[in-house]
Amino acid sequence: MILVEPESSLNVGLVARAMKNFGLRDLRIVAPMFESFEKAYIAAMMASDVLREAKIFSTLEEAIKGIDVVVGTTAKPSIRVITRRAVSLREFISEIRVDTSYGFVFGRESTGLTNEELEMCDVVLNIPSSEEYPTLNLSNAASIVFYELFVSTRREKNKFYEPIPKNIRKLILESIKNIINMTDLPIYKKRRLSSLCDRIIGRMYPCGLAYDEAIYLLGAVRSVEEKLRRVVTDVDQTGKKL
Repeated sequence: MILVEPESSLNVGLVARAMKNFGLRDLRIVAPMFESFEKAYIAAMMASDVLREAKIFSTLEEAIKGIDVVVGTTAKPSIRVITRRAVSLREFISEIRVDTSYGFVFGRESTGLTNEELEMCDVVLNIPSSEEYPTLNLSNAASIVFYELFVSTRREKNKFYEPIPKNIRKLILESIKNIINMTDLPIYKKRRLSSLCDRIIGRMYPCGLAYDEAIYLLGAVRSVEEKLRRVVTDVDQTGKKL
């Protein structure tokens, strides 16, 4: 659990309490905006040990180190500003694995996570709620996530799928961008197309593509990249367009 610049000490305590309710302990806090944890300890009650063990970080980048899958949260997902795929809580829970570490990132009570912070996440999570008032209180949203995780990991028939590793997605994207750069497209179109590919690849996790499909796709784009590179090299050597 990662809290980015929490503004209320009370909320942090309630989150710690909810974590212990559902068997979670790893609390990471990025640059808390309050001066004292006094109210947090009062709200945490029997979960004061979770607060004592919490780690404080200066930046989100530091806080997510060592985590396999970083899960951002947002009240109002929009594909226009978020390149990572926004999925519902239930949809995401159905795809998780017990042998993978997940970091759920919650933003400020007033403004949530910035687009830059969401860009650092592998997937963006949304908890479905009323359109009339979709924004949940921090501790309430966290409790819902913790409950769903708790129930899901104890469901005997639940299936866990292997997520697509970051390095595989990165390699796919690099090859695609290399292919784009070897085309005759104008620079502005190359940039626009690269940005589009960023969004598409970002939405592959968790439900967009299976692991074996991702490996197959990586092999295919690499093959195209290598063949196109040979063609470009031949053109450079002969001075003739093929």
